[in-house]
Amino acid sequence: MNVKDKEQLRELAQEIERLAQGDFSPVRLSTLPSPEIAALCDAVSLLAHSLEQTREFAFALSQGRLDVEPPPRNRLLAPFKQLQANLRHLTWQAQQIAAGDLNQRVDFMGEFSVAFNSLIQALNEKQLAEEKLRYLSNHDPLTDLYNRGYFAEEMERIERGRRFPVSIMMADLDGLKRVNDTLGHAVGDRLIRQAALIIRHAVRGDDVVARMGGDEFAVILPNTDADTASKVCDRIRKDEASFNLESSSYLIGISIGVATAEPGASLTETLKRADENMYREKFMRKKAAGQSAERAES
Repeated sequence: MNVKDKEQLRELAQEIERLAQGDFSPVRLSTLPSPEIAALCDAVSLLAHSLEQTREFAFALSQGRLDVEPPPRNRLLAPFKQLQANLRHLTWQAQQIAAGDLNQRVDFMGEFSVAFNSLIQALNEKQLAEEKLRYLSNHDPLTDLYNRGYFAEEMERIERGRRFPVSIMMADLDGLKRVNDTLGHAVGDRLIRQAALIIRHAVRGDDVVARMGGDEFAVILPNTDADTASKVCDRIRKDEASFNLESSSYLIGISIGVATAEPGASLTETLKRADENMYREKFMRKKAAGQSAERAES
């Protein structure tokens, strides 16, 4: 190796040091190199070019530009290409989460996976809590029927719609106070739940069944005329009779009143008429029960 080669190697070493400091410009020597030194310079220049490509691609990723295509034939980019694929998949997962899919999980990015999955778990718990609160705000906790507030909202909504005729049913559980006083409130609660089951069983899935409070229930029957509503009442009475035949602990009695609204009619007034009809039936059932008791005693 002559003096010129040694000098050029020292220059090349300085060029490599420049690369190490982040300057990836092409290698330049002060004199024309020998073929051997030129080959070394070409290799270092290729490395510099690859490092420059890697820096530019990594910078694009750091800016969130995931659509940048990696330069071909650059093996230094392999881990960054994998990172790009991971970030693209995470972006898709984030979009799925934004659309409501909280079943996404990450298991390929170490500590980030732990943080990501913890976030999803927290969102799941928050969503479940919100759903529970929403359910409780609309439902009666004893019977799982809708509550009075939801019933009122649905009545307003249906009144503005086109699902007429609309029939409204009011139902009252007979003798609940007597059961509570003699057998206890636990039995009274079972009686309320049984009445709810009987009423729910008699109507369609999209009919609105609510416990209005205490021993009182109400049902909105859209697209239901008076004759069809009467058949619903018959099903309730049939199920009531079947329960009483099989029950050995207590009997159930449900007084029912129905009214039907045609297009343009007020559902509030229809509810009032159904309530009046229910109390009329309740009075008649009490009267009939009293007469039966008198005949039994005579």
